[in-house]
Amino acid sequence: MAEKFRFWPSFISPLSARILAIMLFPLALFFIGLFSIDQYRSVLVQAEFEALERQGRILARSLALEDTRERPFGVRGLAPQTMRHLLPLVGYGTQLRARVFQPSGQIMADTNKRGATRSRIRIKKRMPEPMQEQVRYEIVQMMNGFADLISNRTPVPVMNMRGLRHADGFPDVKRALAGEVMRGMWRNPRGQLVLSVSLPIQDLRIVKGALLMTSTGGTIESEIENVQWAFVQLFAGILFVTILLGLYLARSITRPIVFLAASADRLRQTADTTAPLKGLPARKDEIGQLSQALVDMTAELQRRIQATAGFAADVAHEIKNPLTSLRSAVETVSRIDNPEQQRKLMDIILADVQRLDRLISDISQASRVDAELSLQPAELHDILELLESWSTVFIQRHGPQSLVFTGPKRPVRAAIHTTRIIQILENLIANAMTFHKGEQPIDVGLKRGKGFAVITVADRGKGLPEGKEEKIFQRFYTERPTEEGFGQHSGLGLSIARQIANAHGGSLTAANRPDGGAVFTLRLPLVR
Repeated sequence: MAEKFRFWPSFISPLSARILAIMLFPLALFFIGLFSIDQYRSVLVQAEFEALERQGRILARSLALEDTRERPFGVRGLAPQTMRHLLPLVGYGTQLRARVFQPSGQIMADTNKRGATRSRIRIKKRMPEPMQEQVRYEIVQMMNGFADLISNRTPVPVMNMRGLRHADGFPDVKRALAGEVMRGMWRNPRGQLVLSVSLPIQDLRIVKGALLMTSTGGTIESEIENVQWAFVQLFAGILFVTILLGLYLARSITRPIVFLAASADRLRQTADTTAPLKGLPARKDEIGQLSQALVDMTAELQRRIQATAGFAADVAHEIKNPLTSLRSAVETVSRIDNPEQQRKLMDIILADVQRLDRLISDISQASRVDAELSLQPAELHDILELLESWSTVFIQRHGPQSLVFTGPKRPVRAAIHTTRIIQILENLIANAMTFHKGEQPIDVGLKRGKGFAVITVADRGKGLPEGKEEKIFQRFYTERPTEEGFGQHSGLGLSIARQIANAHGGSLTAANRPDGGAVFTLRLPLVR
């Protein structure tokens, strides 16, 4: 059976899996948040558009002013001399490209055709290792593909503008020739992002041409990829640390629990019912509290098992005495002929039968106390009202000199089983009446103690034997006056009374009074 409590072969128990799932859930949300980086992309694209448009407006206005110097005012179209003055400096050292279109739509100038690109400064970038670059590329592409799915964004169209020499191939340029400013974004056949701004070149209200400014978005995409890759690396590091911490936390919880279960199972299999639960983890946390609670529970169960075994032995011993007497009387009565002797023996047999009947009834009652109290919930009652009603009935039954009750003026509330508390009082009164002497009544009192209701029953008899204040509560113990016949009591009354008191969370003790007699004190916890 102990094999049931070993660790799971996969190293991850169901409880560990739940703990890891709870710890990884916020991290998963963080990872999904990476795909919202499109907003950052939009900010970069918008900034690039604004910079491109700002440069385009400056260039378009400069072209229009320069053309005014070369040609008369109000003439549509651009002079070739205008291009020679301004276009050579456009896009130098950058990825900008400018194309100028005549009002007819025919392309007039293109900075990509003047060889300026050959004069650009190129800085050779140190490329990462091939395998690292491939892994990075695949991860970023996977993230972009997944981001496209969850964001439902419109894909950027692929357009091949290579070799186009007329505005018919550039819808935005045709709009610019009509006086509008247009922005566009597409990908070239190599997959590079291209941003474009189309602006009219106009002098006042006369459109002299159109300017198409384009810039590859490699910088933007490189920036986005760097951010994505940095987040992926951060996510991987946090994921690794989280898994390690989760496994440590799971093992710190599951391992002691499995050990507790295995220890309990070993204790179940042992033949020694008094063996304590050993080797449990001593920790100052909830697991430690669970361990201590399991130790206490085991000790209590063992105590009850021993008590049950002792009770069974005591019952067998107490029943055997009257049975032995009964057997002896039955064997003797069959061998004598004297009627007087037979009558005495029959009286002995009847007394032994009554003693057995009383003993069996008390044993049955004692064995049911714990079960009945655990099954029936206690109810809130006023003990003062309960004792006043009970004492009134008792006085009516036994006379006004039989009992005197004194109690407080305010209610005394406690969660009790009323029938069982009355049973304690009946047992204490019966015990007091056995030893009580004289005409003075038995004193029953109630007062409010510190967190307890205190009930006292005091008689005026000879008191308790010295040193027997605890022994009188043992099962089958009897200490009776010499004039009382043997076997009139089972010796379970006080034992049952203390059993009921303990089940209520209270106590029952006995002591001698200074002025003679015995006093029994019952304490019951008050309701706060």
